[in-house]
Order: sequence, then structure tokens, then C-alpha cells
Amino acid sequence: MTTNVLMAGVGGQGVVTASAVVARAALLAGWEVKKSEIHGMSQRGGSVVSHVRLAPDGEIFSPIIPAGEVDLLIGFELLETLRALSYARRGAHIIVDPRRIPPAPVSLGLAEYPDDALQRIQEGDYQVHVAAGTTVAAQLGEVRAANSVLLGAASRLLPLPAEAWQQALRLTLKASIVQVNLEAFNRGREFVPQPAG
Repeated sequence: MTTNVLMAGVGGQGVVTASAVVARAALLAGWEVKKSEIHGMSQRGGSVVSHVRLAPDGEIFSPIIPAGEVDLLIGFELLETLRALSYARRGAHIIVDPRRIPPAPVSLGLAEYPDDALQRIQEGDYQVHVAAGTTVAAQLGEVRAANSVLLGAASRLLPLPAEAWQQALRLTLKASIVQVNLEAFNRGREFVPQPAG
């Protein structure tokens, strides 16, 4: 059975790196994987979305997840999470960092950032986990490790072995930042309860 994971954020948040870690962890566990990204104006703080499709057996024929079929949405920024909700199926898990990064129209005074963005996410038919990735990463002295905090939360919901996650982080990240990212990953696991059974 295929598990569909969508990651949404803005340029500079490590969305593409995080999707590479998920894909690599799945490959290390012997799973089939397909992955795709849409970068947009990512270098200017624009939207970045990454699709990762995983299956322990069988083939995956497309890297793109159809709307309404995401099992796990990982939102690196609040408004980008809200925008990506149409991809999530009913009952999907949503991991969201409550960080707000105003898009260009908001910064230019042409639009307003919705005050109720988190409330709108929580009111949907989803299992929402608020994971303060940016806050935890700042506490660890490396704000760029926020993506690893969110991956730690996601690891509670994706049945991949712990050693596959750790090895994927080591293989994907520069050696100088592996340790702080492993710590961020472990802290992120605290945001999602251990699944029953």
C-alpha cells in the first residue's frame, strides 16, 4: 500500500532536503519511492512543495500525489500548510509548524495574513499535530534544523526503522550539522504520541 507524504513550506526552510531524507530512509528500509518537487520562486521566499510516495511493496507509477490523497502533510509554515490542505484526504495526519512567514503580497500591504490559519487547519477533518520546529531548533542553536524537528514528528507516523532515519540524515546532511539535526529529530518525536499497537 502506498503512503503519500506532501511537504509544504517556503524557500530556505529545507523542504527539499527533508523530502530527500524521507525518500532515502524509505530506500534504506527497502521500500519503493518516487519523489518530486515544485520550487516556484523558492530562492525569493516563494512556495516550495515536495511530493514523496512510499510503498513497502509494489510499484509506484507517478511521483505526483493526486488532490485528496495525501496521508501525511508536513507543513513548514502555517499559511503554506493551509494552502496545501486540498491535497489531504479525510482523516490525514497534519504536522504543522506554527511559524508565520508573510508572503510578498502581505509584506507589500496588498493582502493580510489570516489570523485564523491554525484554527482553520485544526477545524478540518484531520489529525493535527502542532510541532514547534522553529522554536525547538532555535533552542538548539541551529534554526535551520527545524526541518529535522518536523521529520522527527513524521517518523512517529511512518513505519520506517529508526536506524534508516538516522542513516538517511547522516547521508543527506553535511557532517558538521549531523549531530544537531539528530538531536532536533529526536526532539521532534515528542510532538506526536507513540501510535497505539
